[in-house]
Amino acid sequence: MGGSSDSQPPPAFAILLVYTGLGFLIAFLFGKDDPSNQDFVQELVPVIIVSCGFLVSYELLDVMAVGAAKLKSKCHDIRSSKDEINQVQDEEVYLAQRVQTNQVEQMTPFLIGSYSCALLVDGKVAGVLAMCWAILRRAYAATYRASVGIPVSKAGLAKYTVPCYFIVNVMLMASVIQSARMIAGR
Repeated sequence: MGGSSDSQPPPAFAILLVYTGLGFLIAFLFGKDDPSNQDFVQELVPVIIVSCGFLVSYELLDVMAVGAAKLKSKCHDIRSSKDEINQVQDEEVYLAQRVQTNQVEQMTPFLIGSYSCALLVDGKVAGVLAMCWAILRRAYAATYRASVGIPVSKAGLAKYTVPCYFIVNVMLMASVIQSARMIAGR
């Protein structure tokens, strides 16, 4: 992905194979022999800490950023004419909304992947992966919101989004593989 902006991502099937291979590694290296004998609360604690921390940061930094950008641009004031609103401020509102939307799009696979990986594979591994994801998503959001006047293709967002896709999808695939192992009885 380090090529020109015109380069295409690898085929979806190739990416799925990588996710599946990494999921196998995690499931077989860290998967429980008998997940039914585990302390569920203990397994979930690392992921609960990370996911709740991320959700609070989302509310404080992403959701509130949209409102702050709207206040700054005066687009909340219906009496403002469009001529009064600075184009940069319009872009700030747009970028803040895009960040919020993108974070919401990523939360469902993140929450399902991290919790299922914690329960079925290993809580500490899922906690570390979830923490990496949360740090990358915070960096993504800050970079995206700060990219006023910069084309999206030059904002450097891929260095955050690509690893996040890998982290989430590997946790999901590790959960699928561990579930299949449990169904098969090994």
